[in-house]
Amino acid sequence: MAYQRIEPFPQDAATLGSSELAALGTIWREKKKALQGTGVFQDFLTKLQREWAIETGIVERLYTWDRGITEVLIEQGIDAGLIAYRSGVRRDEADHIKQLIDDQLSVIEGLFSYIKGEQPLTEHFIRGLQAQFTSHQDFTEALSAGGERIKVALEKGTYKTLPNNPRRPDGEIHEYCPPEFTQEEMQSLIRWYRASEDKLPVEVEAAWLHHRFVQIHPFQDGNGRVARTLASLVFLKAGLFPLVIRDTDRQAYIGALEDADQGDLKPLIAIFARRQKESILRALGLEQQVQQDRYADQIIGSALKVLKDQQARARKRIGRVYDYADELVTIAETRTGELAESLGVQLRELTPPDQSSYGAYWNSARNDSPKKHYFYNQILEVAQKFHYFANLERYRAWIRLSIKTQEHFEFIVSIHGYGHQDTGIMAASAFTDRRVEKEEGGTEPVQVQPASVDLFQFNYAESPDDTKKRFRDWLEHTLAIALGEWKRLISA
Repeated sequence: MAYQRIEPFPQDAATLGSSELAALGTIWREKKKALQGTGVFQDFLTKLQREWAIETGIVERLYTWDRGITEVLIEQGIDAGLIAYRSGVRRDEADHIKQLIDDQLSVIEGLFSYIKGEQPLTEHFIRGLQAQFTSHQDFTEALSAGGERIKVALEKGTYKTLPNNPRRPDGEIHEYCPPEFTQEEMQSLIRWYRASEDKLPVEVEAAWLHHRFVQIHPFQDGNGRVARTLASLVFLKAGLFPLVIRDTDRQAYIGALEDADQGDLKPLIAIFARRQKESILRALGLEQQVQQDRYADQIIGSALKVLKDQQARARKRIGRVYDYADELVTIAETRTGELAESLGVQLRELTPPDQSSYGAYWNSARNDSPKKHYFYNQILEVAQKFHYFANLERYRAWIRLSIKTQEHFEFIVSIHGYGHQDTGIMAASAFTDRRVEKEEGGTEPVQVQPASVDLFQFNYAESPDDTKKRFRDWLEHTLAIALGEWKRLISA
């Protein structure tokens, strides 16, 4: 693939952002001040920085191991003895891996200091990042004038002087920027980024800067690590968190970069937004612990009344999310009802003579229904798979589509709270199951499994229209997954 000169931000860049991330960012900025400076928050940031430092090297295949080793190092610190013991590598190799991770850790720690100085992005700064990353990396591969892959000394802090084009598995050469155009392209990158800085959704700025930098590939090595650092810098300047791309994201991440090569930034933006939302939600989960630590000092004298007034206003604002939840229930009821009516007519016509009538029907339970407690175990099981706490105390509602043929198939959408506290963040999950007869009478669900790729989250800070639009799209995706599972079941 021949090299294509980088292009400015697309004309529709302002529309490519995630309204959900914008809303969560607003919530985080409201609560950030109360958390900053606490031991709980500093511990969270330390572990997030370690995760970033470890994962950015794994994505580049500087070292590899399973997620369990990463989690141990996040909790206990970057230690060569732990690396050797847990991963099974030689001690000298573990020492080298620790040096690489320490270099990566120093980069991400330095970003926090860099943004405090409010310095503009420069080529000098970017070259310094690459030099830090490769401090303990002396050699890399390059292409000779004859197109052969050779081992060369790694130049640190300077742009490439030899082509660094990779060969794909199919034998095709993917061409990055030729060395003679690198500085010109980097100057364009910096100029266009500065012109649009803080004017577009943060995830769009981060994805554009990351992709265009990768497209240039200005250094002989270290480009991927620098690209993820630049994306993290954009998020940190917006008051958010470093961008952690995990090894589990690698295939989707590479695919999204290839889509961006073809002019479509949306998949890369979506990955960045999803990872940033996850970090924000984890940070918001710290609030309860911090509030408990400070409770005795806060509730004193006249401050009690002030706090009560603040809490009342906050509860009123947060409470809007329950009105949004009711609207989403209505959307799901309407769509499920339409589907049940259409499918039911067709199924009844297909009922074999010796079978009970085939059909489809729907029902639901809102938050004020005595049946809202249905599907408790299934909801918790799906929540566990998505790694969050399903809060069923303040609000819970469900909508069910039942399809009866030889099998009794169910599709359920549950709407409930997200996390242990009443924070104004809620979730919708979807799952399918099959109803089977029990020996003692009645039925029970079996083969419970999620019917969505991602959990649907919404909050009080996002506009109702944006929330409903996202929910309709999510609901259609879940229905497609569920009906595909139903087809598989009846075809077995």
